Amino acid sequence: MSKLALLLPLALLTCFLCTGVRAQILDPSDDGRPRQGDPDFDATERRAGPQDQRETLPDTFGIFLYRAENPNAETEWADSLLDGVQRYEPDRKVDYDYGHLGQRGSAAYRLLYQPEHRRGTEIGLRQFDLYQLNSDNLDFYRLERPYTNLGYVRESEQNDSWTHAEFSRNFADGVNLLLNYTRIAQLGTQDQYPNQSLRNTHVATGLAVRPPGSRYSGFFSFAANTYEQLQNGGVIRSSFDDLEDGGEVDNLQNLDTYINESRLRYSFREVNATQYLQFGGRTDTLTGRSRRAFTLGHRLRYNANRYRVSTFDGTTDTIPFFERFPELIVDRRGTRSQIEHTRLENDLTISTFRRTRTRNSATVQQDVLELGLTHVYHRIKQTTDSTINNVIAHGRIGLRPNDRLNLVVDGQLNLVGQTGDYRVAGRGTLDLGEAGKLELAALNQLYAPDLIQQTLWLNGAEFYRNDFAKTLEVRLEGAYTLPVVKIRTGVAYSLLTDYIYYDRAGLPRQNSGVTSILQLSAERKLNAGKWTFDNRVFLQTTDRDVIRLPELYGEHSFYRRGKWFGVLNVQLGVDVRYAGGFQPNYYNTVTQQFQLQEEQTTNFAYQIDPFFGMRVTRFRFFVKYVNLQSQWDAELLYLSADHPYPDAAVRFGVTWRMLD
Repeated sequence: MSKLALLLPLALLTCFLCTGVRAQILDPSDDGRPRQGDPDFDATERRAGPQDQRETLPDTFGIFLYRAENPNAETEWADSLLDGVQRYEPDRKVDYDYGHLGQRGSAAYRLLYQPEHRRGTEIGLRQFDLYQLNSDNLDFYRLERPYTNLGYVRESEQNDSWTHAEFSRNFADGVNLLLNYTRIAQLGTQDQYPNQSLRNTHVATGLAVRPPGSRYSGFFSFAANTYEQLQNGGVIRSSFDDLEDGGEVDNLQNLDTYINESRLRYSFREVNATQYLQFGGRTDTLTGRSRRAFTLGHRLRYNANRYRVSTFDGTTDTIPFFERFPELIVDRRGTRSQIEHTRLENDLTISTFRRTRTRNSATVQQDVLELGLTHVYHRIKQTTDSTINNVIAHGRIGLRPNDRLNLVVDGQLNLVGQTGDYRVAGRGTLDLGEAGKLELAALNQLYAPDLIQQTLWLNGAEFYRNDFAKTLEVRLEGAYTLPVVKIRTGVAYSLLTDYIYYDRAGLPRQNSGVTSILQLSAERKLNAGKWTFDNRVFLQTTDRDVIRLPELYGEHSFYRRGKWFGVLNVQLGVDVRYAGGFQPNYYNTVTQQFQLQEEQTTNFAYQIDPFFGMRVTRFRFFVKYVNLQSQWDAELLYLSADHPYPDAAVRFGVTWRMLD
């Protein structure tokens, strides 16, 4: 706590004075209420400013997003124009930054601790959850015009790119078609370290059927995620010194890595069918209010997942990686592991609610009471086959009397399979108008260890078997937004009993006793004429050494808005982020887990990315220079041990949104 006390004044001062923005940071003074009929809605409401470039489209009422899990809860799709268009990276677009292996699309972890919501038996390989596309996060659209969003970013060379395409269109009889495609390719050599490349492909298609006036609605989707990667186990830091003695420092291919060849291929396939039959809910013709509705819901979801990793060389015991982890040498020809996981989920839910609309015409539930029962069949194959059945009871209570107050409490209990596991979570927001906005959340969950924590098979033989106790987690968090000074502050406190981690040898261990984590955050957005300053700072500390994350982490942007030639909306500025010194976890390519290590301790590190962005109607373009600080600072950015982020490089990209 002593370090935290010293860093807190610095963090608060930074939020008030520091120049710097993040794409996901919204103006705390913004009431968050989109304006109806504005296809180019600007979330920060800069009316009559330099970014007020809009087109008048007849019969357009806005775009609303909803998901198959609860189609009665909608949010308006808000176009923030140029804000954050240059931050296309998946690890920077999310609410809180992730750290990865220095390569776009590689294994990633949260830089700010957040709980994992467990649901029955899980394999425990989550290093690619950041990129995953499935029915849980697939957005359907309520719109009147076809919607297309295309994006492409060229990185250091043509083989390194990010490509995204999304299309949605309504058809007759309440049918909405959705197509979603994303490809991350890092196959070049200019800014990639040796023996490291990847190609991630994410494809999803969905069909929503909601006939007007009908009691039936159905949502059908297919998602495919494929990860093909060559991993190098990290860069040997001493090889940087060797290059300085006569080698070409600028040529990353001259560096030495821990592994010459380690291949990974994960494939995730999902087919989902969610259907609802609704009774009641008609609108009273006299009062205009919706009557109470009752809904019977059924979800059938099938997943076929395969995890395969092979690390090999003719002389395995001389590879630096295996010199560091001799316990993982199970065969001189190499080490390989494969898991096949088939999952069939059958869920039946009954709910009652009263439907209403927000000020921006989004459909929401004024109140909701939901009860359900889920059966999940697992078939897991490593070398031997095993089957597991989970029966989970779940429920949800929600209350939203108006746009200012929203409360939701949900829970689940395992009745069969991992019996006794449970999760209870609640969250609420209270909008006090000019007095601010209060957000509260709480979580209490008990969960069994992941499969990979209990047993791991290498080369067809069981490498280890554990009998760990269940982990108990309690978390309380809150945030307060004060519009007068445009600042949002937050605090979170977590307690974990019998937490499971991976030690220096790459093996799972259970920490007896209680581990606590305290997190503080502050963010502020300042507008001064055409200048904008966005600031966000996090502080976190723990009383145990088994969780290693930066105690100090900051995200800032500083940019100037303008209009050129009366047509182009432009932004010119710089993104800055930094992390306090810590011992980052090492990513083990055999166990596929982030683990503790003692070989590397980082100093205070930072990243500076100048950028330029412009917009013409719905076409946007940006160019940015990544890692400018490497031009004068020889210390590379490390967010994972032995995996430095590459040096400076130029990125440019375009996005094009069409509504016809």
